[in-house]
Order: sequence, then C-alpha cells, then structure tokens
Amino acid sequence: MTDGKEYDFSEPIEISNGIYWVGFHEEGVGFQCNPYLMLDGEEAVIFDPGNTLDYPKVASKVFSIIDPDQISHIILHHQDPDFCSSAPLFESVISNPGLRIVTHSFSSLFSRYYGFSHGFYLVDRHKYELTLKSGRKLRFIHTPFCHSPGAIVTYDEKNKLLFSSDIFGSVSSSWNFFAGDDYQEDMKAFHLGYMASNRHVRMVMEQLEKLEIDFILPQHGSIIKKEQIQKNIDYLKGLQCGIDASNKEDAYKWVK
Repeated sequence: MTDGKEYDFSEPIEISNGIYWVGFHEEGVGFQCNPYLMLDGEEAVIFDPGNTLDYPKVASKVFSIIDPDQISHIILHHQDPDFCSSAPLFESVISNPGLRIVTHSFSSLFSRYYGFSHGFYLVDRHKYELTLKSGRKLRFIHTPFCHSPGAIVTYDEKNKLLFSSDIFGSVSSSWNFFAGDDYQEDMKAFHLGYMASNRHVRMVMEQLEKLEIDFILPQHGSIIKKEQIQKNIDYLKGLQCGIDASNKEDAYKWVK
C-alpha cells in the first residue's frame, strides 16, 4: 500500500473520526466503487451506497458498525446506477420514518425511477446545506456536467473531508487505498471520457481549492491525502477532457 500499511478490505476501514470506507476490493478490477459511512452521534449518513450487485458486501460492513435505523440520510451525488441502485435495498431494512434521500433536483428526476420509498431532501432547495441533529453541517457544491447536470460533491466542515463523487476518480488494474505520486495518470483515463470539458472541470477545481481539505474521498479510485490534494487539483485544472480531448480514442480505451 502507498502509506506502508496493510489493510483488511473485508472489514470497514476508518479514514477519519467516524468516517468509514465500506466498499470492497476485487483483485484485478480497475473500476472500484467506494461507498462511505459517516457516524455522528445518534445519526448515520451513507454516501453513494453503491449498486445492487455490491449490496450484500456493503450492507454487511455498514450493519457491523450501526443499527439500520440510525441511518437518517442517504446522499446520492448523482443518479448513476453504480452509485444509487442499492439505495432502495437499504431503505427496505431501515425503519426510520425520517430517512431522506439527499440529492440535487436535477438528479431526482431520474433517480426516482429506482423506486425510493422515502422522500427527497433536495440540496438546491435548502441553500446547499444539511445540518444534522448535532449541529454538524454538510455543505454541497454543484458541479454541473462533471459529469451530469445535477452532480454535486459534499464537504464535511467538521472533519475537513470532501466526498468528491466521480471527480478525482480513477481506473487502474493496480488499485491502492491511498493515491500514490503517479495518481494523475489513473485520473486521466477516467476524466478524459466522463467529464464534459476542461471548462467545467476547471470551474469546479477553482471552487474546491478555496476549501481546507484533509482527505478527498472519490467514488472510484483512491483516497487522496492532504499533501497531494493541490497537485491533483492543478493537474485536473489543466486536463483537456471531454470535447477538448485531442485524442478521443484515449477517452475510452480502458473500457472493456
């Protein structure tokens, strides 16, 4: 591993105080999905719970830490099935009537077709903020066309974490839990084809570099530590992706 530690990927891994990676690692699979769990007092929040194929493994990790009814919010950064399709399965075992599906109104237009049984909390109608019972604030940043119109990311003010959705995501057959010095090449492969243009990515980077961030937690790829964050922001600011890519074939050659 890049930080010199060994991890048991069959167990939840605590990244920061009360923040857990609850995904799983498949050897040789370049496209990893990373669901996350936040514990905050009596509440728990799931970020991008994953897909129906992954649900048994993800759920077993989540429920090894908490009771299902502690989950008060499921945050969906956009509507893709790799992020969202397991959310109704989580709903089916949660008896908390106050449970809300947190997303952007643009994303709710499509994600509603997963058949959710609880109501939406639409971030663009709540000043892009969510305050938990403890007073902890989650801030949302709209990241349009990175890669969908309603895409958002979440900033946790308390722990200084950015849940970055597809942004800073990567594909690589040699996955590491924490990003290494050469992570930019792995990000390039993913961003070339999935982000709309350099203009859209640059706009997001200029917002993010104003934040104090200790860890970036992407939905795909590796977690980025504080000392590497600016390097990766600078790289994406200059990446010619989407319609700006000079070689369109490079954008999709990793897809098998």
